Amino acid sequence: KRTDSFIRAHDLNLSEEDIQRVIDDERTDRETSERDGSTLVPIDGNGDIVINALVEVGLAEAGDESSRWIATSGTAYVLKKRPKQQRMGPWKNAASGKDVLVWSTKCIRNLGAEYPVVKARGLINASARDVVDLLRDSSKVTIYNKSSLGRKDKVVLTSSVDSEAKIMSSLTKPPIVRKPLECVTLFYARQLTVQDNIELDGVGYITVGRSVWENEDGSTNSSTTRCEILLSVNLVREITTTSGQKVCELTIVTHAVSPACIPLFIGKKAALTAADGYIKDIRAVFEK
Repeated sequence: KRTDSFIRAHDLNLSEEDIQRVIDDERTDRETSERDGSTLVPIDGNGDIVINALVEVGLAEAGDESSRWIATSGTAYVLKKRPKQQRMGPWKNAASGKDVLVWSTKCIRNLGAEYPVVKARGLINASARDVVDLLRDSSKVTIYNKSSLGRKDKVVLTSSVDSEAKIMSSLTKPPIVRKPLECVTLFYARQLTVQDNIELDGVGYITVGRSVWENEDGSTNSSTTRCEILLSVNLVREITTTSGQKVCELTIVTHAVSPACIPLFIGKKAALTAADGYIKDIRAVFEK
């Protein structure tokens, strides 16, 4: 199916050959060795290339436990004081109990560098499959997102039991804005394998998302205020407790550019608060 959509490729690991393949014929002579945020590529006919590159970025960010991530004061205290035996997953900084861990880091690329990349992590009392199924289902977004006014699947590119790719349109109205914000994103979800080079303790899934645009210059035809999602990641890893119970750890990574109507300092603070709340709201769904 045609999407007539374009996506930013400034940070995607696409070779020169790939770039020439994904950019349309009118732009194949454009210099692409120094890509920036203005480089958009069409999704139509190139979905697999773009999606695989976006998954690579998402896994790298969600699985990165290096010192570039700065813990919030609350997270730093939890990690310092908790007993080591409370950790659930075998990876560094694994979640435990009811704690929600939150970090942020600076974007290493120019696009959106003024806004932090935020990571949050917490345990969910559900199987990894149940959690990813919830995230895939657009009809259930309002169950865990209090600011959501609804989400619709515009174009479903592929859909199977273990994977799905689609273009979604959503409206949200956070408390800090007067009018709803629109997000149009490419969403992809699939089960993880050993080839993904990410630590697992059982079944795992990854979802990635990024804004798409109607025009190759990154503009929109919509009159609604558009919010840009540069990266959205959900890493869902199943864990077996000592009692044999199946739970999962949810790690999210978000990098969003707030529209001009939201002051920068408010956008930065809201990103940290939203990440913490997202984990807690997903958890609450499975505790009812």
